[in-house]
Amino acid sequence: MIRMASEEYVKEVFRNIHSKYDLIDSIISFGMDEPWRNRMIAIIDREDIHDILDCGAGTGKLSRKLVQRFPLANVTALDISGDMLSFIHDNRIRPITASAMDMPFENGSFDLITSAFLTRNVPDRNAYFSEVRRLLRPKGLFINLDIHLPENHVLRKLFSIYFLKLVPAFGDMVSGSSSYTYLSASVRNFVSPQRLSEEIMHAGFKPAYLSIRAIGSISIGKYIKI
Repeated sequence: MIRMASEEYVKEVFRNIHSKYDLIDSIISFGMDEPWRNRMIAIIDREDIHDILDCGAGTGKLSRKLVQRFPLANVTALDISGDMLSFIHDNRIRPITASAMDMPFENGSFDLITSAFLTRNVPDRNAYFSEVRRLLRPKGLFINLDIHLPENHVLRKLFSIYFLKLVPAFGDMVSGSSSYTYLSASVRNFVSPQRLSEEIMHAGFKPAYLSIRAIGSISIGKYIKI
């Protein structure tokens, strides 16, 4: 179930933790989730951005930053969990409850598509990346952030003690569910930053930027549709 968790299972995971997700996310990342999202915004080096889709938008943390960066753009926040999207109260953001593998938009609807901490929870990443490419206009941008196990053996061991043991114990205790056990385990079964980048390129993208941070546990990539 961890490796190929169904969308219904993932939806249930986030339904169980939606009210405490932002708080726990900030605590377990030591507040670094904000700088990581800020970096996603910082690497957008174009101004001709009119239509934006934030996939796996959750409670809208990144969507709100996108609105601030592009105040005249149309920003859509998509997530499989309507419970998570219910925390978006900014009328400049259009929330849509839908699957990232089958998004309800016409071809070439967006100039920029983003996702933060989504790809490891998508049952079929190839389907998701194909959808992203379908929805982007020519030379459109895709910016992705996710978490991985560090490549270095020693750092991987230290990270595993923290993220695979302490984080689920803390998260499950605070949220009152076992959802963080799943979220932590999903990292164990996720691909490396380099492999993820290769998958995105194989789907029809040219790499423009890849940064690996936090002892190798965070990747931020920018890709251009080709």
